[in-house]
Amino acid sequence: MTVKVIFTECSIPFWIDVADNLVKQHQWKPIYWTARPDYKTIVTKRFPDIIFHSNIDAVRGIPAPDCMNLPLPPIDQPLLKDLSFNESIALRMMNRMDRTDSFTFEEREQLYYQCVRYWNGIITHYSPDVVVFSVSPHLIYDYILYSLCKKYNIITILFEQTSLDGWIYPEQHFEAGSHLLQTTYKTMVQCWKQGKNKKITLSNEAKKHLDKISGEYSVAIPFYMKDQFQQKNIARFLIKKILTNPENISNMIKKGRYLFSRPHYIKEKGKSIQESDLRKWRYLFCRVQGMKKKNMLKHIYTTLEKEVDFQQPYVYFPLHYRPENTTSPLGESYDDQFLVIDMLSKCVPDSWRIYVKEHSSQWHIKFCGESGRSTDFYNRIVSLPNVQLIPITSSNFDLIDNAKTVVTITGTAGWEAVVRGKPVLIFGHAWYKFCEGVFFIQSEIDCREALAKIQSGFTIDKELVHLFLAIVQQIGVNAYVEPAFAKIVNISPDQNVTRLADAIRSFYIQITSKKS
Repeated sequence: MTVKVIFTECSIPFWIDVADNLVKQHQWKPIYWTARPDYKTIVTKRFPDIIFHSNIDAVRGIPAPDCMNLPLPPIDQPLLKDLSFNESIALRMMNRMDRTDSFTFEEREQLYYQCVRYWNGIITHYSPDVVVFSVSPHLIYDYILYSLCKKYNIITILFEQTSLDGWIYPEQHFEAGSHLLQTTYKTMVQCWKQGKNKKITLSNEAKKHLDKISGEYSVAIPFYMKDQFQQKNIARFLIKKILTNPENISNMIKKGRYLFSRPHYIKEKGKSIQESDLRKWRYLFCRVQGMKKKNMLKHIYTTLEKEVDFQQPYVYFPLHYRPENTTSPLGESYDDQFLVIDMLSKCVPDSWRIYVKEHSSQWHIKFCGESGRSTDFYNRIVSLPNVQLIPITSSNFDLIDNAKTVVTITGTAGWEAVVRGKPVLIFGHAWYKFCEGVFFIQSEIDCREALAKIQSGFTIDKELVHLFLAIVQQIGVNAYVEPAFAKIVNISPDQNVTRLADAIRSFYIQITSKKS
């Protein structure tokens, strides 16, 4: 039986091989593909009948060329009502497109309607059986497509990246997480507590991972954060790259030329989002303006920060970099992290404080942190009576170890905390949300109940944390969906393709067998 599939945000060459594997081994039929515009030739050459859609156009609500004349059914109030919660998230996602504070609410709303109308039409006309997302949908159009698929019960498949390098697992909806992981872990915990099957088998890499996180932060820091720290001083970073390998010069020139000349989905002042086409010197000017705003945000923060008092009972909340999928969509409404801080301020015991630390990437020259913070954000935080901004140089592990609890949306700090024996409150859909010691918070009641348990002396059984990691390896896939992980995952490109294709196919069969 032919399975019609849409591939979204698949701008890495191995995804084309994954799709080819599914075609040749399982008779799947790719019908629609979104990716960077420079991938059009290679995708359409491999799959001649496919509809290719530039992701830059898709984000801006511009149809694929082959679908310009596709009749689109109107969107009505019942449909919009069904998607109303998703609408608020999609509108906030558009912050990543607004580097110049020029994207009005009305313009955002019109883009949202355009995307709903278009992708509703695509689903109606082409009737896909499954939609594969390379990562959690977070570029507006793919999130709207994902939301429509949920409404129409179309199978979606995406992969969750864990903190154990090289281990991912498939899930249908990020809000629900992996049902297999949840049920397997729950069953194993019950057996453990009944004294059955008390032996935990951890791989050597899992043991090394746990040892690393249990040690010094300088060793445990994720590799991608090390790369960011190295790039803070751009001149030093470039000199080191050149001295290490002179061939890096041509690579850097190619990358710079590409970033300089390629189209972007940034909204321009005085133009609609569809007309906006920020390139070359206008793009460079936009980046310079963004750097000015980041410097201003950093200055405001440093004037408000206060040193940590470890003798003071406190809750530690390391902020997330924003805009990013770790909070939008994975944090849903709590993408606005002030909502979390405000709730904590009103729920923690009277003698406790909340220490809030900015993410170092927020002001990084490489990223677009200027579109993720308003200039009054830090002032609103310190206006709360029991909340304090602390220096970003403060040691993460010292802050974790001395805290009453760690709070995060979906961050790595939460996983580090439970491994180190500290309870965690998470407000988003983190990969470890079913683990021992993790309190998943959706409401004020959830927050108060979790804090009360922690105050009364709640402790973590570290063996159950280790059990959780063992099950992640048991149900997961040793592969990668982000190219940055290729250098730390000890498998060949061909193995990665085969494992991803097999995981997608197996997961699809698992879902369809439950439906039948």
